[in-house]
Amino acid sequence: MKRILIYFSLTMAVLFSMGCKKEGGQRSYFSTPQEAANNAKNDLLTVLRSRKDIALGLEQRTIEKSQPAAPMRHYQITFEDLAAADSFTTLHRNEMATIVPLVADGAVATVVAVAKDEAGWKIVSLADKSLSSELDVVRKAAGQQASMVIYDLPHSGEKVYGAMQLATGGGGTALYTNYTGFNLREPVPAERLLPVLKQDAAEFQRKYGEELKRQRVVR
Repeated sequence: MKRILIYFSLTMAVLFSMGCKKEGGQRSYFSTPQEAANNAKNDLLTVLRSRKDIALGLEQRTIEKSQPAAPMRHYQITFEDLAAADSFTTLHRNEMATIVPLVADGAVATVVAVAKDEAGWKIVSLADKSLSSELDVVRKAAGQQASMVIYDLPHSGEKVYGAMQLATGGGGTALYTNYTGFNLREPVPAERLLPVLKQDAAEFQRKYGEELKRQRVVR
């Protein structure tokens, strides 16, 4: 509960900061995801400098020297797509906000989520502590030059991270996850991971499918 309150306070503070900038006539859209991330970084620093009473778990000096790394595409996997998938590349359908890590001294200090529309790139959210921590582990395991993709599972809160080595031109993409039975620090081949996810998702639907349908109707 304490962690939830901290994140809520941070989100509200950042939204307030962004709102003030918009009212002052400053930009809310940007030409690149990195430019949007840098603006979010400045908003975050404003909060860190002005609200010393809030324990955000972020070091001001680390954020100050952090720089945007390569953007990462983020996908939500559906039950239907997972059931039909024969590889993870076929799961690049439901794209979510792009994730831009802010990196200092080779470590992920925090992350910024950005999205693009007709006007350009805009800030969606920032400072997801759990995602920042996992990305830091995966980048160190896979190599900081790897091109990363993030997948959200339909039946679990765990994520799957795909790391493609640019030197191989996409060949030999490694997967990392903390899903039950796997270790985020060790790569797992798709032919081993995908059948496990498909089986568990199907079992989840058998147990909770009707309840999920009712929740969608209520919403």
